[in-house]
Amino acid sequence: DNLIICPIHNCKFVRKVFEGKPKPSFVKVNSYWAPCITKQNNLYVLYFALSVWGGEGTAGIGVATSKSPEGPFDIVGNGKLFNSAEVGVKNSIDPYFIEDNGKKYLIWGSFRGIYGIELTTDGLKVKSINNKFQLGGTYFEAAYIYKRNKYYYLFASIGSCCEGDNSRYQTVVGRSNNLKGPYLSKNGGSMLSNQYTVLLSGNNKFIGPGHNSRIMTDKNGKTWMLYHAYVRGKSQNGRTVCIDEVKWTKDNWPYFDGNSPSSSKKSIYDCCYIFI
Repeated sequence: DNLIICPIHNCKFVRKVFEGKPKPSFVKVNSYWAPCITKQNNLYVLYFALSVWGGEGTAGIGVATSKSPEGPFDIVGNGKLFNSAEVGVKNSIDPYFIEDNGKKYLIWGSFRGIYGIELTTDGLKVKSINNKFQLGGTYFEAAYIYKRNKYYYLFASIGSCCEGDNSRYQTVVGRSNNLKGPYLSKNGGSMLSNQYTVLLSGNNKFIGPGHNSRIMTDKNGKTWMLYHAYVRGKSQNGRTVCIDEVKWTKDNWPYFDGNSPSSSKKSIYDCCYIFI
């Protein structure tokens, strides 16, 4: 539960997210992952995942707030936004927040379907626990939606994320004209039926590129994506966070050169360590 502020190439440890504050209590764990921090009104809202290994039924998503992006963060209630049993989706982890047409949504899921649900206007509660909608099938986790021009792009990860040199994680994508889908691959297959277009696979330097966490545009109009991967032969050191340029075809599909992480040293924007 450490919070690290990283201006790409100059990382600085700030503090533990809940330092000096009560920690979430709805799942008995000491670690939290897949954070998503957004600014809503005058607060920074943190969504995060909690689970124990094999605890698909008790997994859940938490919420906390702070007046500063550096925290510390105060949990809302006992920290719970919802758990798997309440929302009817096993393995409810990997949250992502998006606002669309004045409404706030949480997107989540891990190999039991990718789902979305509308939040209240303050982003701190679910508007109706029974009104979830499904975006993707059971091949995916770590969903991230990016809107560009007329399309919504659903980025997700498939395969084994956490097995070091044996990991087979990949980043995939589909797109839609509507936030709620349907999301289709380049070949027209539905992500609800576990169809997808592969964006990033491992290469001779990096293994298991996936779980992208942010897509952003720089002042020159170039698009960049954050994700994590293992360095081949050094997976014992854990996964590293990387940044690479997203390029776009004439018919508005994202792609990466070589469909894999870059590995040259020509600029700080090549795939590189940010933190472990």
